[in-house]
Amino acid sequence: MINTILKTSIFSAALLFLFGGCSLEREDYNQIMPENFYKNESDLKAAVTAAYHLFEINTWGGGGIYSHGRAGINIHAEVTTDILDCQWGDGGAWEMMHTHSWTASNIDLLGNLFGRYKNVSQIRNIILQLDAADVSEAFKQNYKGELKALRGWLMYLLLDYYGPVPVASDEDLANLQSNIILERPTEAEYVAMIENELKDAISMLPTKASEWGRVDAGAANMMLLKLYMHQKRWSEAETVARELTNAKYGYRLLDNYYDCFSLETEINNENIWSIPCDNENYVNGWVTHTIAAGVPYSNPDIQRWGGYRMPWEFYNTFEKNDKRLENIIGEYVSTADGTLINQANPGTALRKGAMPLKYTVDPNQKGDRSGIDVPVFRYSDVLLSLAECIAHQDGVTQECMDLINQVRNRVGLESYNLSYYTNTDNYFDMLLLERGHELYCEGHRRTDLIRFGKFIEFARNIPNSQTADHKVVFPIPNSYIVEYKGALNQNPGY
Repeated sequence: MINTILKTSIFSAALLFLFGGCSLEREDYNQIMPENFYKNESDLKAAVTAAYHLFEINTWGGGGIYSHGRAGINIHAEVTTDILDCQWGDGGAWEMMHTHSWTASNIDLLGNLFGRYKNVSQIRNIILQLDAADVSEAFKQNYKGELKALRGWLMYLLLDYYGPVPVASDEDLANLQSNIILERPTEAEYVAMIENELKDAISMLPTKASEWGRVDAGAANMMLLKLYMHQKRWSEAETVARELTNAKYGYRLLDNYYDCFSLETEINNENIWSIPCDNENYVNGWVTHTIAAGVPYSNPDIQRWGGYRMPWEFYNTFEKNDKRLENIIGEYVSTADGTLINQANPGTALRKGAMPLKYTVDPNQKGDRSGIDVPVFRYSDVLLSLAECIAHQDGVTQECMDLINQVRNRVGLESYNLSYYTNTDNYFDMLLLERGHELYCEGHRRTDLIRFGKFIEFARNIPNSQTADHKVVFPIPNSYIVEYKGALNQNPGY
């Protein structure tokens, strides 16, 4: 059955975009009214910059799509899998995520993203305002490209979480007061919308952004790659992945894995798109959320909340000489009493697993406010994705192994031999594990497991699991069902 929703409720704020701050220029644009906005290039640039705020990280309620609090999608993408758990209680919220015991009634924790469907229309409204503005075509092209990429990526995330969501047409946006019912599009229709937005963005954007943190053609191509892989359109995905290996983008693997997550080297040629952070309002809170009291650490001013843990079952799948283990704390001597804390003697600090710090030390951090940027896309993901696309079409080739071995060799591991993985099932099991080791706690695990057909299978192995086949998507929160008086149908199984 086609889901519908009242247009007026979607667009009540479409002409009033309440900007809580902008990441790239760190200026505030609060309560800007339509009658005095969008008049010149400065106003328009502020609107575009504010669209980035949707994805940013801040300390107030864990706001922003990439927040490291429990509302962040990069947390949901890991805690709902075998790769991450949390030691906090919080009324059972974390256990609910990890064991798949959520329902449509207690989904608010995981349903935070659903409300972002309104922002899809808000971003489109900015594009329309930009089209109508008396500014140069070059200005329009660049910023329209950024907005289209951000809109396409937001639509993709909503698809991944909930399936298609209602989307307003330009005609709907021009008639905000009319009581039109918007139909939830089919998946094919919705995917086509995302694809068109991202292709448009790629054609408009420069190869490299002029300012770190803004999307460019490389980032938009990465978004398109994720869409094609989500849809298992392997040939098209391969084409995009190969495009990203083109020398014009300048992407490469850094020699040191953790340089991708370091303050000194956060602007680099491996991170394709990152969320900029500082030590004030737009902060990386990962280490604070993860590290426990008693762990030796060079910055004494950091808060230690001791929550996120990598379950021992996954931690033990790493090869012992894997350099990616260097910032995953599975053993330490407590500064409190000199006790050796490890898997055999976990105490309270490691009772659910190792500490995946992921990021290096920010010496400027006070409390929970690290300024290390948060990567969304990295070049190692491109290489592993290309290896996946090739194998789905041509079987396991030497090129597949060469691509994976680039990632492995960078962290001190021996190359895999093609003869080991002529069986595609064994190959994909290996590739999925390699992706987990390379991309742990970067927000990819849930989608990877679903694409490999392993999400529910792996979830059933989690203690006290209450998973079911339909939980590859989340339910729409009941609060929305109630609010729209039955106009919005629930996802199947809920």
